[in-house]
Amino acid sequence: MLFCFRLLLALLTMLSVTAPLSPATATATATEVGKLTLLPGIAAPVNLHDHVLWLEDRTNDLTLNDVLNLPIDDFTPSTGVPSFGYTGDSVWYRLQLSVPQGLTQSLQLEIQPNYMNFIDAYLIRQGTSRHLWQSHMGDHVSAGLRPTRGSQHVDRFPPLEPGDYTLFIRTKSNSTQLLIAKLWPTDQLISSLTLRDGAMSIYFGVILMLGVVYTVLGSLVRDRAIATYGVCVILIGTLASAVNGLVLAVIQPEWPYANDLIVGVTNVVGSAASIFLWFYILDLGKQNVVITRIAKVYCGLSVACALTVTTDFYALYGTYIVPLHAALLTTLSLIVAYRIIRAPRQWLLWVYLVVIVIPIGGAVLLQLTHAGLIAATPFRLGLHQFTLFFHMCAMGILMGFRLSQIEKERMNMLRVTAATTSLVGEQRKLISMLSHEFRTPLAVIQRSSEMLLLRLRDARSDVTDRLQRIQDQARKLSRLVDIFLNKDGIDDGDFALARELVPVNRLLTDFVADTSRADAEITLECVGTEQLETYVDATLVGLAITNLIETARRYAQGSPIHITVRRNGEWLVEIDIPCHGKDLNSQEILRISDALFRQDIGPTAMQNALGLHISQRIVDAHGGSIKLRDKGTDGIELCLLLPCEDSTGSFDI
Repeated sequence: MLFCFRLLLALLTMLSVTAPLSPATATATATEVGKLTLLPGIAAPVNLHDHVLWLEDRTNDLTLNDVLNLPIDDFTPSTGVPSFGYTGDSVWYRLQLSVPQGLTQSLQLEIQPNYMNFIDAYLIRQGTSRHLWQSHMGDHVSAGLRPTRGSQHVDRFPPLEPGDYTLFIRTKSNSTQLLIAKLWPTDQLISSLTLRDGAMSIYFGVILMLGVVYTVLGSLVRDRAIATYGVCVILIGTLASAVNGLVLAVIQPEWPYANDLIVGVTNVVGSAASIFLWFYILDLGKQNVVITRIAKVYCGLSVACALTVTTDFYALYGTYIVPLHAALLTTLSLIVAYRIIRAPRQWLLWVYLVVIVIPIGGAVLLQLTHAGLIAATPFRLGLHQFTLFFHMCAMGILMGFRLSQIEKERMNMLRVTAATTSLVGEQRKLISMLSHEFRTPLAVIQRSSEMLLLRLRDARSDVTDRLQRIQDQARKLSRLVDIFLNKDGIDDGDFALARELVPVNRLLTDFVADTSRADAEITLECVGTEQLETYVDATLVGLAITNLIETARRYAQGSPIHITVRRNGEWLVEIDIPCHGKDLNSQEILRISDALFRQDIGPTAMQNALGLHISQRIVDAHGGSIKLRDKGTDGIELCLLLPCEDSTGSFDI
């Protein structure tokens, strides 16, 4: 917890120290900026952007002659990397050059970032109004017209005679506006570009391979977090490679919008994918539905902005959506910190803090820099590269452990599946054995009752009635054994129904006569059902009603159960069984409801309410339903609905 507080304090301190700087609030004046002196024998690259004055052209109409006629005080000095956020305005840069001894060395002018649409450079000797050298660069310039085909915007700087010069640079882009300009010795630039292009190729190859592997493995193991992370890796890797000149160097597009399309789409879609990844990691969707919907709307809006990447409207995305994305990443990071404070012993949260949250700091700084909310510095522009490298290495290790754990869980699942299959086989054997063992004594009971009826035909009626009842009950029990102790029925989960057309009143009257006892009395009231018939399996429907009545008896404490039968609409008959008593509370009602309406009831509920679950299955098989009706202070009412028809009509099976 103490470490977490210190980390947040350090982040806030760093932001408070570095945030307040921006070109628009610089206090130095143009006259205080000294000239840049170029002497022969330049051995290291010279940063030109540290010495420029800048002017933002909001009209986009200023020409070179217009800028030459402007007083120098109209330009603002820059003390670092000049940046202006996402804007479609043109920016003019002015740099005073002093060449006291002339300059014949082979030099190259490199201007970054390479996703700027147009870069126009003009070199003018002081005292003249005509440029002696110009260059036309930018990713909207076709590859065939670019001064140098490569990953960066580079052009040969001309040899200069002794004197004073002014270098004007005009940039225009629909993306973030910043300027990094360097004057390189040719041999050093070649070495630098070779090293950068080689590193970029290796980086893109590795990142693409990792992204594809994560995506495929996540899809195979059905882990959305891993699959989404793989997509994020591919998009972030493509974006970083495109920003470093992959498109310009490899594709060398003649279509002027190719670089904008790839950079913009990967940036927009990658931002939305990162938010989805966070929701899978933090499992926010199960905790707050409203937040989940808001995040989905935001991601949809963000992805829709991909339609603007080749237009000037993309600047609106960078101005409003990019800071919002940075705020969301910061908020999600704070959620992780909050969870660590609440549960400091959860090691996975600490892993997220080190592997994901800390590297996000570099990404947030870069986004705020690009949005123009904080000043651009080499540290803020370059920090993200190192944090991203650390994140990739750490996530590779973490994903290795994650996939190893998934593999162990899969092996455990296979062992459990094999054990379950074996148990199911044993269960089927047991069911077959029980079915045989039950049928044998039932057959004996049935044959014995038949023989007694034949021998005692002249006995009293109460004796013959009792023997007939024994025979009927044995026949029903044999029927239930055929249904519930049949392995084929267990495999397909269906009941083999022996339906017959039965009058509703007779069905219920026979049921009450067979079920009612002196200590468990059942009364029946039929309301307007004299002409109704139903097409059912009488044995199974009787079992379903018996289970409902036994549930009511549990709370009735010996009181009679009053069944009411009435018509419900044109095609349904309703059988109402009241259920009330002092032991019937909210927990008991919930248990009854779970047994009736849940498809996957747990072992405890199965033990306590298996009869209700079976009743629901029986009624469903007949095309009916069971409802639980709340009667307020009078308890509840179990309502069984069965299809029926008037006996004067036709029955449609």
